[in-house]
Amino acid sequence: MDFTTLKIPGGDAIRLLNEHRSRYPATGQYPFLIGDAEDLARIEEAAKFYDQDPAETIRISLDLNPLEWIAGERKFAEEDYGFSPDKIVGDWPGEIAEKGSIALHKEVLTGKIKPEVYLGLAKIEKPWHLPAILRYGGWNECPGPEVHCALHREWQQRYGAEITGMSGDIVECAVTKPPTDRNAATILAWEQYWYCVDIVEQGCESVSNLAATLLNSPYWYFWWD
Repeated sequence: MDFTTLKIPGGDAIRLLNEHRSRYPATGQYPFLIGDAEDLARIEEAAKFYDQDPAETIRISLDLNPLEWIAGERKFAEEDYGFSPDKIVGDWPGEIAEKGSIALHKEVLTGKIKPEVYLGLAKIEKPWHLPAILRYGGWNECPGPEVHCALHREWQQRYGAEITGMSGDIVECAVTKPPTDRNAATILAWEQYWYCVDIVEQGCESVSNLAATLLNSPYWYFWWD
């Protein structure tokens, strides 16, 4: 593995994650929650099918324009599937109070804290390098590692978004500069839709609902079926 892990009590997960995040500038060890042993096994197994060197993935990602990639995904959907934004944009729902929070240390269905989870530590220069180290993606509708890196580089610059967790099919982020108005939130929601269609089509049901969730939110969530 290109990262090490610590087995920790689920009840201490957020505290330990934040402690290691505060130490990252000094240690160079970037922390991220993984989930339980099954989640860790899924990450390790998926990485076996993507043998590109992480340094090469990062290099490729630097040549990838994330906004051009998003435009390409939309064009493909329009030309091949007759995609129309009118079908998915929805009505603005108003203020959404519950923005969500880091949850990889919890059971998905019950919200119960897991007895034990894993905290990963990766020796990386930038938080957005993490998908390259984990060789994350390239299965089903989940983008390849270089796309994850490019988009999270863009979002880190614009929104102060940093990955806090990567599980078998989930990515979570902490955000320090979220969009603060409806227009900016909607622009971001469309970007996130093309990155992870499932969060809308199998989740919040419309881009407007997603935008309202992103407005002033310190937390982002992505999930691929």
